[in-house]
Amino acid sequence: MENEKIRIFESYEAMCREIAVEIRADLKDRPRQLLCIAAGNTSLGVFKELIRMYREKEIDFSKASFVAMDEWVGMDETTPGSCGNFLVKYFLKHVNYPREQVRLWNGKAADLEAECRSVENFIRCGETKTMDYLVLGSGMNGHLALNEPGADFHLGAHVHELDDTTKHVGQKYFETAPVLERGITLGIRDFRAAKRTVLMINGSHKREIAGKILAAKKADSRIPATALYDFPNGSIYCDAEASSSKSPSRARNIP
Repeated sequence: MENEKIRIFESYEAMCREIAVEIRADLKDRPRQLLCIAAGNTSLGVFKELIRMYREKEIDFSKASFVAMDEWVGMDETTPGSCGNFLVKYFLKHVNYPREQVRLWNGKAADLEAECRSVENFIRCGETKTMDYLVLGSGMNGHLALNEPGADFHLGAHVHELDDTTKHVGQKYFETAPVLERGITLGIRDFRAAKRTVLMINGSHKREIAGKILAAKKADSRIPATALYDFPNGSIYCDAEASSSKSPSRARNIP
């Protein structure tokens, strides 16, 4: 790949290790950083590496903070299969973030707009007033968090109607299929402000959408993941299966 924002890895595992190493280095330099990692299967390899590093005393989250990027409306971290529940189950309960330094979404809030402002205030109250390291995943339709195709890239945190693809794919996280209609999410504006952003795309099942994202070369609201092309400190990390590449590229990520 010639575009400097794109980096192709030979495997999903290698991609996850690289992200975990970057986060470890950032935490060593700035222990109070604010981390945001997507809930969902794409992030599992990153969580596994970070948990291993924590258990082997290579990384410490005790002075850091964590913010979730989205949630299904009508759910919170106590709802099995929700975004918050996923983050707790596969990452947060295994490391040493102080609970008061973790902000998950309450999709059951009576006032969802107030919840949006509260989450953004949590971000602004951090040492750097923004997310320090952000790990996004692309949906099958190219969504970022729950910013669906056609999303306004200028919006901050907001409630968003879900695309039919998201409604369908989202069912995999639940034992009993819920009715998924809306999501509450950080906006593209929030993501753009992060000091460092990585978009992960992995697996042969993401090959079609990866091809569209990698071919776009510029931001297009029909595919929200292409917003990364406008991020000053954003990179797209893709494994060979998703990129259809038989050999990893040497394209450099943005420093």
